[in-house]
Amino acid sequence: MRPVPIIGDLALIPVTWWILVLLVAAALVALLVVSRRRLDKDAAEPDARRAWWRRLAIVVVVVLAMAGPAIRGSEAISVSNVEIYMVVDRTGSMAAEDYQGQGPEGVDQPASTRLDGVRADMRAVREAFPDSRFSIIALDSAAATELPLTHDTNAVDSWIGSLKQEVSAHATGSSLEVALPLLGQTLAQSRQSEPKDIRLVYIFSDGEATDDGRGAQAADNAGISWQSLAGLVDGGAVLGYGTEEGGKMRSYDGSNATGEHTQSDYIADGQGGQPGVSKIDADELQNVATAMGLPYYHRTGGSGDDPTSKFTNLDIEAVTSDGRTKTNARVYLTWPLGIIAFGLLLWEIIDLMRTDRRLRLLMGRGR
Repeated sequence: MRPVPIIGDLALIPVTWWILVLLVAAALVALLVVSRRRLDKDAAEPDARRAWWRRLAIVVVVVLAMAGPAIRGSEAISVSNVEIYMVVDRTGSMAAEDYQGQGPEGVDQPASTRLDGVRADMRAVREAFPDSRFSIIALDSAAATELPLTHDTNAVDSWIGSLKQEVSAHATGSSLEVALPLLGQTLAQSRQSEPKDIRLVYIFSDGEATDDGRGAQAADNAGISWQSLAGLVDGGAVLGYGTEEGGKMRSYDGSNATGEHTQSDYIADGQGGQPGVSKIDADELQNVATAMGLPYYHRTGGSGDDPTSKFTNLDIEAVTSDGRTKTNARVYLTWPLGIIAFGLLLWEIIDLMRTDRRLRLLMGRGR
């Protein structure tokens, strides 16, 4: 519920609905008023009047506790305050059949592709941070945010499961730098709106540039570089796919009968119509990782790969070297009221026991 400011950092955040708090308070006050009138009418003894004041104090304490007095506090940042940005290269080269991992079952062409590795690693990242918020930026001839920050892990899983390469006829060349302006803008806006959050960036790509430097030029014109993002990123990794020998890629026209794991024609290299071969640019990927202050991992799907835990088991406290804390938390102050209420109720019980004993003595004398 929305806090009701009282003074300074003190506010009221009711433990239940305000209307219920007010109804309980009204009922208790009404009972006290009725009992007070009876005391005044019957000229009650001092003990009875003291008991009334004690019950008034109990009512006040209970109503205050229900109103939820709280002060602004700080709490250590937790995994739920982590934002994960996944930049996914889905250009045609990512469908190259040079990945050693296991491909899907029941397909026409079982040869594994780089995208198979991307899907597996994306799932590993998603499963490692189940309470985080995720955003996905897709990269092909252009870059676009296909999934804004969300806690909906089902949406993340759905996107991963539907990941396809770019339609071959739409390809006009690409590079990692094509994603730079959008990624930089997204991280900067996040830093401004949620300065206390942790931002992790994972880049999934083969590093191959086929846009004749257009992406790099656009990023340069925008005054942004991979190194300029280092201050906005708290962790993550650059994951590279492909081999030095390279692999061929199936063409994709948007239908299920084409693309990876089908019998569609291979994408031609434009020179004599021979199948093109895509090779990883490990130097480019390493340069990006170094500039951003992130580790680089080569992902082949083979037994020599690092386990996914190498880039998912992150110590959140270690990556936040600036000691950030969440300052918008509220700390309830109901426990002191609970102690007071306990003392008053104990006093009430003892007093009732004494009254009961006196009544028993009087009744015994009257027999």
